[in-house]
Amino acid sequence: MLDDVLAKDGTLDSLLLDELYYEALDLSELVVDYFQRNVKESFQHLGVDTMSFYTLECNRITSGIMAAMSWCLMQKGVRSGEVSVEEASKKSARLSNADLFDMPLGCDESKLPQDFVDYSKRARELYAKIVRIDRILYELERGGENPVHSLMDKIEEI
Repeated sequence: MLDDVLAKDGTLDSLLLDELYYEALDLSELVVDYFQRNVKESFQHLGVDTMSFYTLECNRITSGIMAAMSWCLMQKGVRSGEVSVEEASKKSARLSNADLFDMPLGCDESKLPQDFVDYSKRARELYAKIVRIDRILYELERGGENPVHSLMDKIEEI
């Protein structure tokens, strides 16, 4: 996993970074287009409860995509040498709201437009992927003993 994420210099692999960045950019464009197409559509038929979940998820999607884009741009700055690793590792530059998408949609997804549900799933997956990569970059101790391997070695000795 580390080989897929880290470049030899310890920063995020540039191919993976480009993939994440363009995925976030593409999703951002799709979501903006979706919201613009549906701005005049009334979702009153959803009812108050479902409309509340729809609105909440709209906020999560846009917040998650913007945070993902910001994180990718910070990592691009690190790759280009414009931003130090120390600056990028500060809490303000990281995905500090790792639980943004922990809660499910909260309602029957079949009541919501299918495109919306698809964009929600894509945003959730992208955000979760970036949170995992962020943890690898800034929280995982490299070069230390792997606790899982140590435990497996102890079990094998028994």
